[in-house]
Amino acid sequence: MSKIYLKSYQWLLRALVELLDLFPPRRIEKEEFALRKGILPEDYDAPAEGTFWIHGASLGEVITLRPFLREMAQLYGKNRIICTATTLDGLRQLKVDAICGFATLLPIELPAFTVPFIEKIRPKLMMISETEIWPLLLDTLARKKIPYGIINGRINEKTVRLMRIAWPLFEPAISNMAFVFPQEKQYQRRFRVLGVETDKQNTLGCFKYDIAENMPDERKIRDKAGIAHDRPVLLFGSTHPGEEELILDALEPLWDGLNATVVIAPRHVKRIEELEALLKKRNLDYKKVSDGPKAVQRILLVDTMGELRNFYSICALAFVGGSLIKRGGHNLMEPAAYAKPVITGPNTSNFRYEMMALNRARAVITVNNSHELRETISQWLNNPKEFVEFGLRARKVLDSMSGACHRTIVSLQKMNLLPPCQKSK
Repeated sequence: MSKIYLKSYQWLLRALVELLDLFPPRRIEKEEFALRKGILPEDYDAPAEGTFWIHGASLGEVITLRPFLREMAQLYGKNRIICTATTLDGLRQLKVDAICGFATLLPIELPAFTVPFIEKIRPKLMMISETEIWPLLLDTLARKKIPYGIINGRINEKTVRLMRIAWPLFEPAISNMAFVFPQEKQYQRRFRVLGVETDKQNTLGCFKYDIAENMPDERKIRDKAGIAHDRPVLLFGSTHPGEEELILDALEPLWDGLNATVVIAPRHVKRIEELEALLKKRNLDYKKVSDGPKAVQRILLVDTMGELRNFYSICALAFVGGSLIKRGGHNLMEPAAYAKPVITGPNTSNFRYEMMALNRARAVITVNNSHELRETISQWLNNPKEFVEFGLRARKVLDSMSGACHRTIVSLQKMNLLPPCQKSK
């Protein structure tokens, strides 16, 4: 039954690709389509000892993979690390980070594309971050006897239900997994519902807590952004539509006495024009990071990718977005990594375990609306030293939850899927 489903899926996918060849969408460039067909540079030559293939779907997964990629590169050499992303934003970030030896888009999973790609990169192991189950690709890996599995695993109930409905299509990919390393017990139970045996699973924690980056050069960041060295930074990170209005409502009565630079970093930089229109409507002065080092008068808009952590490192107070509106919140541990006091809205369903730990340690401030956000900012302006303690406690919480990247590598070594020998390059 599974063979029939896989073959039917393959033919449907082939028909779709041929249709796109004949009528390519305007938004897909020729170079992108070539990458999605698994075409590699002619001069690419994989190391003789083979590579380790690590896949992250989108920008968020790629950013979370950073500490894991760094440790893998330190142990086995950068050139042996091959990374793929599903989205162009993810690929761009991989290239900016330059942690792996080679980065490209994940090929469309037709064997005509994946087989030459696999033969070219010579993977000894494929590691999929969080959850992306590509039935044809993983079937191809199994046929070539290349082990694969999930690291930093997470899966929601909706995905489990959908996969169960199309079970004959996904069953071979799931049954041939060599390992699944869920972030927490609830994900382990969901993978078990999909048939992943308990002896193949090991709950190792979440990569997003392994934020052990060196402190960036604050002077350099401020100079590039045009922020005076002695001016506090009030940062609103990963904001969403409808949330910026609430933030500006909170700030409206405070502008005259606000001796700080307000930095707004939307979750998606493509929304910058929308935010500019909002600020102009409110007659608020602003500049963008891309404008260069000219001085910021009041508000700085972050319109460049990969900058958020730099601004977390220099801020005095950080609000983490996606939480005043119903988005489920974003990574609270990014500002915690720099011992910054963290504010969040009430909608943090995506990070409930982190919220539980931060609340227990009195290391996070929750505001429910614009009024409470304004009150918290006012308290910070009047007594900034009191807020420093929130940041220090948040960093202690992060430290207590870290180590998943190293545990993952050790587990793969014990399974003889990664070599025990260590070298630095």
